[in-house]
Amino acid sequence: AAQILDGEGLSVEQSESGKSNELASKLRVRVSDLRQSRDALLKRRVDSLANTNNIDSTGSKKDSIDDYVQSSIDGDTDNQSKDKKRSKEEKMMERLIETPSWLPSSLAAFAATSPVEVSLSHWKMVKADLLVDSGFMCTSWDSTDVAAVFRGRLPRTYASSRSSPETEDDEEKDNNSITTVFGDLQARLENHPELNDRIRLFLVDDIEWRPSFDTVGNYGNRLGGWDTGEKEGPPPVIIALAREVEPEQESERDLGTKSLAVFSTLLSTFTTFAYALSAYALNPTFFKAVVKDNDITAVPLCLPIFVGVLAVSALHEAGHFVAAKRHDVKLGSPVPLPSLQVGTFGSITPLRSFPSTRTALFDVAISGPGVSMLVSMILLVSGLSLTISSQSLATFPVVPAATMKSSFLIGSIVSVVAPNMMIVPLSQPIPIHPLFLVGLAGLLMSAVNLLPIGRLDGGRACMAAWGRRPASPISLLSLLALAFYSFSGVSGIIVFWGAIVSLTQRLPDIPAVDEVTGVGDLRVNSYIALSVMALLALVPFPGGVGPI
Repeated sequence: AAQILDGEGLSVEQSESGKSNELASKLRVRVSDLRQSRDALLKRRVDSLANTNNIDSTGSKKDSIDDYVQSSIDGDTDNQSKDKKRSKEEKMMERLIETPSWLPSSLAAFAATSPVEVSLSHWKMVKADLLVDSGFMCTSWDSTDVAAVFRGRLPRTYASSRSSPETEDDEEKDNNSITTVFGDLQARLENHPELNDRIRLFLVDDIEWRPSFDTVGNYGNRLGGWDTGEKEGPPPVIIALAREVEPEQESERDLGTKSLAVFSTLLSTFTTFAYALSAYALNPTFFKAVVKDNDITAVPLCLPIFVGVLAVSALHEAGHFVAAKRHDVKLGSPVPLPSLQVGTFGSITPLRSFPSTRTALFDVAISGPGVSMLVSMILLVSGLSLTISSQSLATFPVVPAATMKSSFLIGSIVSVVAPNMMIVPLSQPIPIHPLFLVGLAGLLMSAVNLLPIGRLDGGRACMAAWGRRPASPISLLSLLALAFYSFSGVSGIIVFWGAIVSLTQRLPDIPAVDEVTGVGDLRVNSYIALSVMALLALVPFPGGVGPI
């Protein structure tokens, strides 16, 4: 079509006969019709989406009290702020509809809500000023008014380490080559007088990449990416967005969200106290004093468990914030989640800035449950030891023996530290030190947060350890397994946790600035070890029932 329009590639006879002019005229008319149809369709979609929330069931516009008050002040003129809001919503919807295929879904929402647009001259400046002589040889690029992609490959001095690594040192060198090039680009960007406050760069895998199948039967690489045969898998590309693009900030949360966070905090405090109170329900002395004699002076016996569970949850969040400060990651205010079984499930801690690397994301994610699980294991062992050595058990909480077999990990610890407790009938009440119940709550809280689902600590760590592509099916399969386990009715804690996760935490989290560089074998192995411990904590001990 381009050749016909330009009159190129045709013989002299064809040109003289006027066929090229006739075909070119038809193509121009057809292209014009298609463009008009596309623009009309796009406008209808934008208008219908923008008007959805402003039209009632009868098809008329909905007006609020505020609208009538404002109209009485301004007359019949439209509200300027409402027009700006509508224009902003239309622009966002138009961007979502026209999202290019090269823009990853993890960045598409940020691009659509970008408060500013970037001119074509600035995208060209990125290629001319930043990428030239940077080690990243740009082979092609594309852009919109809010995002740009720069495809390329490393020169031989860098790409030599992209061949299949045979040793761990080769793999480290492989990652360092990418990190070095992108780090240099970031340094150039920060020192650029015009782009440093306009552009933000991301290093991600090329989502348009597809493996090529050669004649020998081997999968190779797509031309135009990395040097052919030197890397298996998608080549990295650089995505550029406006500097103003950032995750949701605390100040942007509406009143409803803040009110819900306050309610969840108060409810978590109540359920934690209820957990501590229920631990003494089978204690005959406590039951007689509170229920029969209406003597509330016995209630302070519950405080060690109440304070202990809150302290373990606080240590969990402290681990996140210490790691976040180390890696310069901004976190939002944690929102506690109530639990009828163990008092609290921990907290939702949102990311308020893009982590610089997958390593930073991994450390922030894993530090919380790692600390709380270690402390909980120590409390479990200490509680069992103090129970065995204690001479007076009258003031201890009393729980059914089935609690010892509610978890394979807990049952294994009890079998080693206090084996006589494992031969008691499941319905037999057993006095136990409060530290054991604090450790039990902390262990289960850490275990459910380590599940590799969406925005949970385990989901973030999984995405950081293996990348976004493998993490998506792992998260989906884990969510399905959680749903199946919930419907089986084996564990009450899984039922409630599954509902919370499905409503609030199932989606993947925000991306890191560098999503290509891995985290190393040490961190991957530590995550696998913690995941195994979490799984053992959630499955029942042989002869027992699921977690409470």
